[in-house]
Amino acid sequence: MNARVLIVLALVIAAAAGWFFHQQGSAPPVVNIKPSEVDYEATDIKAVQTNDQGETEYQLDADSLKHNPTTNLDEISGLRMDWAPGSEQRYQIQAGSAAINQQSGELKLTGGFVLTSQGSADGKSSKPIKVTGQSLFGNTKERKVYSKEPVKVIQGDNRFEAGSMQADLEAGEYEFGQIAVTFDPPSRQDQKLF
Repeated sequence: MNARVLIVLALVIAAAAGWFFHQQGSAPPVVNIKPSEVDYEATDIKAVQTNDQGETEYQLDADSLKHNPTTNLDEISGLRMDWAPGSEQRYQIQAGSAAINQQSGELKLTGGFVLTSQGSADGKSSKPIKVTGQSLFGNTKERKVYSKEPVKVIQGDNRFEAGSMQADLEAGEYEFGQIAVTFDPPSRQDQKLF
């Protein structure tokens, strides 16, 4: 074979290879993955927490849960919880979002909450109390909650608003501050005495 033919063939192959590599484009950029602020994440949560004796303390349903390792908080949205802080009282709690520290028991409910007493297991308690507000703080281990923001309280036909509240859920004791009540007495009906 002629040297000229080999040189032309080599140039054609080099040009084709150059065109091919040019068409492929540059190498994709390196992907930098930063550490996530989420340790684990789940949706459609159904969980049960037991106490030291193995009795169910609370059952929790939620739309989603994320664990933040930086703050060590379970961040929950769409919280619905049935809580039995003791053998006497039972409660149902709903909130738009919540943050719970499983080690310390610290609890923060935001985005609106509803706390409803379900009565005692033996059925000997008074009418259920329903407390609604914007935020509620507490501790699942101490079984106490409080709110420094206005709350609305309903128990049977009784209704009032309070500027703050605190409650010992295990004992079923509530304290309200700055209470505002609207009293609407029944209309007067005059009757003959004789």
